[in-house]
Amino acid sequence: MFKRAFFTLLTVIPSAASLAATVTLTEADQAAVRKAATDYAQGWYTGDRDRMASSLHDSLAKRAYLPDKTGKRSLNQMDKATLLAGNRPENAAKYANAPKRTDIEILDGFGNAATVRLQMDGWVDYMHVVRSETGEWRIINVLWELTPK
Repeated sequence: MFKRAFFTLLTVIPSAASLAATVTLTEADQAAVRKAATDYAQGWYTGDRDRMASSLHDSLAKRAYLPDKTGKRSLNQMDKATLLAGNRPENAAKYANAPKRTDIEILDGFGNAATVRLQMDGWVDYMHVVRSETGEWRIINVLWELTPK
C-alpha cells in the first residue's frame, strides 16, 4: 500500500508543478504592470489622486470582506470614484513617518492580463491588471485583506 501511495504522489507532483503560474509578459510589460501598482500605492500614501487615478481602469472594482464592530465580516465594495474620493491630501501627513511599504510581486501574466500581489502598510491587495485599449496597463480588480495585528 505504501508503494502505491508513493507512486501516486510522484505522478501528482509533476502535474501540480505544471499548473504553477508563469509570467509570459515582456520585460516592458512587466515594468508597466509594476508602475501601475507603484502609482496606485504611492498615490495613496501621498494623497495624490491624479497619480492613483492614472493606474486605475474606469471599470475598477475593489472589494474586501471586513469585520464590523461586532466582528461579523461583510462585503465592502468600491468603484474608481469611491476609491479616489477616499484618497485625500491628508494621507501625506498620515503616512509621513510610515514605511510606505510597496512590495510588488507579479504572480502571473499572460497576453493582456496580469495578477499582482501588493503588500502595503497594513493590508495586502491582490490585483488584476489589464492592458487598456490605449495600450496602458490599468488595475481593473482589487481584492484586499487587512494584515493581522
